[in-house]
Amino acid sequence: MSRVLLVSYPGYPSTPATLVANPWLGNTAAALQAAGHSVLALDYGTLSTMRRLYPESLTAHLRPLAARVAESGGGAMNEDQLRVLREVSDTLDAHQRLTEGQLSAEVAAAARSWQPDVVALELADTDGYAGTMGIIRQLRAELPAAHLVCGGRKAIWFRHRLLNVCPELDSVAFGDIEAVVPALATRHDLRGAGEPIAGLLERGQPADDVPAGHQLSPDDLPVPIYDPDIYPAMAGDEKIKMPIVTDSRGCPNRCAFCVHPFEDGGRLRQASPEHIADVFAALQARYGFSVFRLGGASTPASLLHGLAQEILRRGLRLRYNSFGHFRGAKPEQMPTLAASGLVSLFYGLESGSQTILDRACHKGVKLADVGPVVTAARQAGIFTATSMVVPLPFDTPETLAESLAFVVNLRPDAVPLQFPGLFPGSPWFEHPERYAIEIADREQFLLWAMDYRIKLFFPPRYWEPLPYKVNGMGFHEFAEITSQFGRDLEAAGILTHFSHTLAALAAAAEMPPRQLRDLAQLWCLTGDAEAMGEMVARANRNLVRQA
Repeated sequence: MSRVLLVSYPGYPSTPATLVANPWLGNTAAALQAAGHSVLALDYGTLSTMRRLYPESLTAHLRPLAARVAESGGGAMNEDQLRVLREVSDTLDAHQRLTEGQLSAEVAAAARSWQPDVVALELADTDGYAGTMGIIRQLRAELPAAHLVCGGRKAIWFRHRLLNVCPELDSVAFGDIEAVVPALATRHDLRGAGEPIAGLLERGQPADDVPAGHQLSPDDLPVPIYDPDIYPAMAGDEKIKMPIVTDSRGCPNRCAFCVHPFEDGGRLRQASPEHIADVFAALQARYGFSVFRLGGASTPASLLHGLAQEILRRGLRLRYNSFGHFRGAKPEQMPTLAASGLVSLFYGLESGSQTILDRACHKGVKLADVGPVVTAARQAGIFTATSMVVPLPFDTPETLAESLAFVVNLRPDAVPLQFPGLFPGSPWFEHPERYAIEIADREQFLLWAMDYRIKLFFPPRYWEPLPYKVNGMGFHEFAEITSQFGRDLEAAGILTHFSHTLAALAAAAEMPPRQLRDLAQLWCLTGDAEAMGEMVARANRNLVRQA
């Protein structure tokens, strides 16, 4: 049997959600242990890492500056404000590069001491790309005989391109990580040629020869491991103790903008309500966790209702939050969901114009069905967030006005808002010409997108421009439409940039949602890890039920 080191470095947090217990680590550790391997999980998505990535000298100095950024609401800033922001941003970038070098050396030192046969690193859809590449280079120098494999969302998106740009890397996992890494760890020759492993692309292996890796049933997954002796970051209040439980994988929906079918396969694989309730109960008994998030990209309404009935049948005392899909959702089921402990739901609405929804998104959702579902959920006491993508392909001033009016009339509890993004494997990316999207060079775009970093200080209109056009508009043009739409929603009293997960966290921290949204943005902008830590400690007292 092998020794396997798991590593996750997500970069600097742009939201408290970065601090939530990491299921990639917890699930993979459990699968490895069940297969008889030794495992150690190093998670750098912690409050301590947040402190280290932000120079203490900047925090107090930045409060008034951050307030001015917030007041701008994404609008224009004067030259003096921009100059100061650029200076601060450059200082922060230099400090974070230095800190990432130190973290790389620390991971290498831990590996030297532990001597793993395999190191699996998560490459999430966060700002941790450059730091993770640095860790890989250090590990290769320290462990010339070990197998280094990357998994996670960006690994799935970029696959062979990662092997091209990172010669120190041995393979990329694009299948179910809980199957891929144990299979790799079990193989006798870790660095040499062997039987192909489903969902694992190895250096020198033609991508077309790799069998698909989307095979596991969620019912077959072991209970995630969060023991501090295996997953040290779970000790104390370094992490938000809200585990993410796999209820389903794969997505049969074909939303034009979405990458989930590419990531997890186009066939829905869902756990039974009994299995999910078993995992809830096991995590609660073992660790005291009492609030959970379902990890499926589009949890079917029938599964959610079946789970609610199973929770009530067993008399489990817990709370949870979930994605949902309007198709199949039944307003009459909302009281049962609420009674079972469902505190918040996230629905992908995307547009309030049926024409645009059908033409640009292919969601199969009828807006006439949306209102009754959202109203019933809110009346049952379930915090309901409906995401929007603004502007969508083919949007016009008239359809944007229609969309705004629809959402203002709908009055969800929150609207997570984003501009149109391109992801490998999505119809928007694969067939941009069908959706009024222009990409000058798709291969160059993918290489550039590997390490695109959000400039946290700056409103989107000042970010590095994304190299594509939507409806003939460049990034700064369509990002300004996004920002203005957000300002219009806020003026109508609707909370933006707030998710179902943050709603559950706000309840645990005993904070109104808007207060948590505003303070968390301030804490991330100014590097105030102490204030963030006070909130996390307060939330954890309610997220973990003491025996």
